[in-house]
Amino acid sequence: MKQFLFSMAAALALGVAPAAAQTPLFSDNSEIQLVVEAPLTTLIRQAARNPQPHAGAVTLMGAGEPIRFDMELSARGVSRRTLGICSFPPLRIDLQQGGRRGTLMQGQDKIKVVTLCRSGPRYEQMHALEGLAYRMYNTITDYSYRVRPARITYRDSEGRRSEETQINWLVEDIDDVARRNGQRVALDVASGQLRYAQLNERAATELALFQLMIGNLDWDMQQSSAGRDCCHNVRHIAASEGATDNIIPVPYDFDSSGLVDAPYAVPPEGLGVRNVRQRHYRGMCRFNDQVPAVIASFQERRAAINALITAETRLGETRRGSTQRYIDEFFELIADPARVQSQIIERCRG
Repeated sequence: MKQFLFSMAAALALGVAPAAAQTPLFSDNSEIQLVVEAPLTTLIRQAARNPQPHAGAVTLMGAGEPIRFDMELSARGVSRRTLGICSFPPLRIDLQQGGRRGTLMQGQDKIKVVTLCRSGPRYEQMHALEGLAYRMYNTITDYSYRVRPARITYRDSEGRRSEETQINWLVEDIDDVARRNGQRVALDVASGQLRYAQLNERAATELALFQLMIGNLDWDMQQSSAGRDCCHNVRHIAASEGATDNIIPVPYDFDSSGLVDAPYAVPPEGLGVRNVRQRHYRGMCRFNDQVPAVIASFQERRAAINALITAETRLGETRRGSTQRYIDEFFELIADPARVQSQIIERCRG
């Protein structure tokens, strides 16, 4: 038992999670095919003001017989759902009990779906890049959401909307992120009540440096919007639900990053940032002593990150080239000690 506890403590200190079994759905990166049937006309029309669940079915297609699962489908998210940004909202599938054992859906309950916000090539490229951001973070740390590409055909059970097929991303549930890392989902706290001293220093620094890499300012490990629980586009996992230290932040929602460069993305006021492509470090000063080691770990993973960009066939050649240059600029920054000092160490918060 003492050796186990020591190993767990060491894993937390190094930001490396002990290995655990992965659910079948997120153990592979290959594209799957689904058919979703639900009252989509009503769901989409009401999404901004009333994201109530609607009964439906999701069918897993493949080489064998189709497998149908009863579910409830609801709109989710905040900005993309409520601000008129998307004509098709992000979704959540809540699978009903039974019938999942021995299938790709074994172990699944709630599945977030990153849908195509709007039709057209530009949004398709943005969508591919958001999924790529998740997979980049997977190369940095196991304390990250896994995603799975899915070709989903949407059928309106009300018969009022034409059938359409999208390439979407399925996102792992936070409970599964915690479970495969030997952790638990930390209890939600009110915005501002989580102290930075309670965070795992290595994990918090990895998160901040990753957000710098992709040019994302739309996150906070401690604060959230008025009236919402902590935190903004970050969930937390820890050794227990009520843990008060070594809390690990896990980021999500990268659509407002410079990497994706969505037309609706704007930087927060007061930072002096012109646009989301301009990088601005938002890590905490208390974690500055972690920066050199985390930079070294990013540099070790540069080839793996570049390989993801090269292999992302959903990106057109022009967008793939601009994405590679954007990531190269980050690695040029962290390779220059003077720029690390002025743009990271001296620009920290707190």
